[in-house]
Amino acid sequence: MAVQPRPAATVILLRNGQTGVEVLLLKRNARTRFGPGAFVFPGGAVDATDQGVPCPLDDATASAELGVSGGGLAYRHAAIRECFEEAGILLAHRADGTPLDFRQPAVRQRFTDYREALRRQEVSLRDVCERESLTVFGNQMLYASHWVTPAYAPKRFDTRFFLAITPPGQQARCCGEETVEQCWVTPDAALAARAGGTMDLMTPTWDTLERLRPFPSAEDVVTELRAVDGNAGSGIPGHGLMEQRFPDPAH
Repeated sequence: MAVQPRPAATVILLRNGQTGVEVLLLKRNARTRFGPGAFVFPGGAVDATDQGVPCPLDDATASAELGVSGGGLAYRHAAIRECFEEAGILLAHRADGTPLDFRQPAVRQRFTDYREALRRQEVSLRDVCERESLTVFGNQMLYASHWVTPAYAPKRFDTRFFLAITPPGQQARCCGEETVEQCWVTPDAALAARAGGTMDLMTPTWDTLERLRPFPSAEDVVTELRAVDGNAGSGIPGHGLMEQRFPDPAH
């Protein structure tokens, strides 16, 4: 009997580098049960606490985007929470609409403390946002794809992939437990490392990187996703891909 997949969410973080668009990849600890040693996008399972987070989108809008009857916001909030826990980047705005900025030492230390408390489950993402008068990304984080771990796998996830441009005032720092390394890398470089055997990439990761290769900038990727109307892709039996909003790289 196939294992029931657990709801999960991932965020593809982009920035513009010297040679083109770069993607943040985190290396999973070799001792983890799922994807040990693989380089992945920040993400994880949807948690019961991923509710009530201040967000400009309502659940009906978020759910319609994902094609579910309800609970769509929880996927978005899980992606943002996991990104903060694993990578140290919090996709949120101040009350005046400016992106959260960690360049001031006191602010960076305060949010480092929040991050550790969140990872220890001593606070929730909602708590952090309320204490700091933050609103998490709404339309700045775009729905990108939907993957479900194939039925033969012993551990399965039903994962929604989102995409966002990294706020300029924040730096990625892996947590050192679930994730042990981080790198900003172009899709071409990551795929070349995979081909050379120096970077382990899971199927959704390398497929996404292949689709990102043609874009010269992070803004071009965002423009492409904003132009998508409805379901932009079809599933691949046995492959895990349910919906893909990036164009097929073969076309």
